[in-house]
Amino acid sequence: MSEPIAQNMSQGVAPTLVTERTFSQRIMAGWRRAAAQPGTAEVMASSLFSAQVWVEASFWRPAALWAGVAGVLSVGATMSSVDWRTLALALLLVDVLWGSVWRLAGGRTQSLALPPGSLRRRVWLPYLQPGSPAARIFSGDHRDVWPLAFRTGLPAIVLALLAAAALGMEAILLTVAVVIIAVVGWTARHALGGIPIILAGMVSIGLPWLLLMLQMAPAGAEIEWLAPVMLLICWVLHYWGEMLLLADSRAVQAMTLLGIAEIGVIVLLIIVQAPLWLAGVVLLFLPTWLTIAQGGQVGRRMQPLWLLALLLSALALGQVII
Repeated sequence: MSEPIAQNMSQGVAPTLVTERTFSQRIMAGWRRAAAQPGTAEVMASSLFSAQVWVEASFWRPAALWAGVAGVLSVGATMSSVDWRTLALALLLVDVLWGSVWRLAGGRTQSLALPPGSLRRRVWLPYLQPGSPAARIFSGDHRDVWPLAFRTGLPAIVLALLAAAALGMEAILLTVAVVIIAVVGWTARHALGGIPIILAGMVSIGLPWLLLMLQMAPAGAEIEWLAPVMLLICWVLHYWGEMLLLADSRAVQAMTLLGIAEIGVIVLLIIVQAPLWLAGVVLLFLPTWLTIAQGGQVGRRMQPLWLLALLLSALALGQVII
């Protein structure tokens, strides 16, 4: 045994070698504990804004993306005249981003689940202190409205506006309109007990159609804007009737709206002199009315037919108005 170690042992001091081994073991134990500390949620949080993408209900149904495509078809855009990057961004805006903003009107049950800690955080705002009138409005079941608004609503609106800014002022204005419609929808849900379907029709059909129609109109082409706008209005009414009809196949209001919308489409195609296209659209309209006449339930199996009629009527108009 070496003299320093023997001297330490004689004095009751542990050997340096043992002390060094114990220190390294502590480091390794601490390293292993540190590596196991972060939870899965922390490790997966690689982005500032979190988003998930999925197919909402049936893919083959009238919705914002298809309404945008119809807007492109209704102004006679061709493969050579379309700016594909602008088209992709505009479709992303009207379907994914506007859809995220509109979903806010449905409240927290329609939003992605947030970590429990997010709902416990409180947001300080003037006039929302305990006991104030505004605080009483948002009390009870709606006490988490502000955390949700800031954690989900604000990012959705900011991203939508950023995408709209890349497309131009008309996209920004229509995005602001979607935000206003979402606020009106949220208010109506609490004040009236439900969201007016006409608001859903505007976000799902009307505004996406309008934006893509304005964005994708061929440069220099002389377009009669009245006809595409009238077709747009007809399909907004049709969507309204569709939603009511899916809830109740015997609803008089649903059949009235559907009838007005389809007669409007037929009359418009007659006026623009598109008889061959008209025949195809009428054939797509017939199954719904045959089902109603037979007393059957109009289910979601009719949605692909409504979608085809929407796209076909837009294509027909685009072929004759230029």
